[in-house]
Amino acid sequence: MFKFEKEQKIFEIGGIKFGGQPGEYPTVVIGTMFYNRHKIVSNADKGIFDKKEAEKLWFDQLEICDETGLFCANQIVGETPESMKNYIDWFSEIDNSAPFLMDSSDGVVRSFAAAYASEIGLEKRAIYNSVNASVDEKEINALRDSKINSSIILAFNAVDPSVSGKIEILEKGGTGLSGGLMDIAQKCGIEKPLIDVAAVPLGSGSGPSIRAVTTVKGHMGLPVGGGFHNISSSWDWLREFKNKQDNPKEYYLPSDIGSNLVAQVLGADFLLYGPIENSKHIATAVAMVDIMLEENAKELGIQIHNETNAPISKLV
Repeated sequence: MFKFEKEQKIFEIGGIKFGGQPGEYPTVVIGTMFYNRHKIVSNADKGIFDKKEAEKLWFDQLEICDETGLFCANQIVGETPESMKNYIDWFSEIDNSAPFLMDSSDGVVRSFAAAYASEIGLEKRAIYNSVNASVDEKEINALRDSKINSSIILAFNAVDPSVSGKIEILEKGGTGLSGGLMDIAQKCGIEKPLIDVAAVPLGSGSGPSIRAVTTVKGHMGLPVGGGFHNISSSWDWLREFKNKQDNPKEYYLPSDIGSNLVAQVLGADFLLYGPIENSKHIATAVAMVDIMLEENAKELGIQIHNETNAPISKLV
């Protein structure tokens, strides 16, 4: 555990802080809702879902984060503009402050989300997900025309999954891009970039994905994180092994949680930990590591933000 020589930027979004030195601020845990085949969704195209169950899932995450002293956000995934609108409307009704990610595999839906969140005054809470190597001019223009100033920048380089490849896609770009993703994001009005190091499967660059956490923070001084649970969820051997067991989740959860903790120890500021149903499993483990980071921060002369509410004070 360490202190970065480069000054670390800190961004406030929706009332919580992303970034800083390890241990300076609580880690941000981000659960995902309305993902593909999420059991609470009955119609993904129209955005019809069980609102009572969705509310319980969100408040379960809030409760455990309040108990442990962690920060948290919501990742909203929409398949269509209609579903994205319904999800954003619902979330803004039950929570008037927490940050949320607007995520979709479709650039048209992401563009709609940016415009809609701006239209209804949620731009200070909304995080675009994401500016990535597939971004086109229509999406760039839509994001630039919105009021959104925070975005995930996905450092996925399909040609080169190494650490240097991730830096290259961020700073120089790649095939089909007009420049580096950081330059593109800046042209879109993104003032609060959050770097996702693009975790990939075991054997395909998972090691460099984890190492990139420290490298990118040290090189760029920006908040860094990612969906590290994808490392375990894409592990073919584990998938086959757990499905042969009486209680598959018992075998899957340790590696799922552990993939996040490895990145956290190396400096990850935010963890896209996957299904929000796992909030209580992930939060206690993340809080434990935060206490270790905070203990080391004190030795290194780093002031812990709002220490009385941090895991080191609440849980020790």
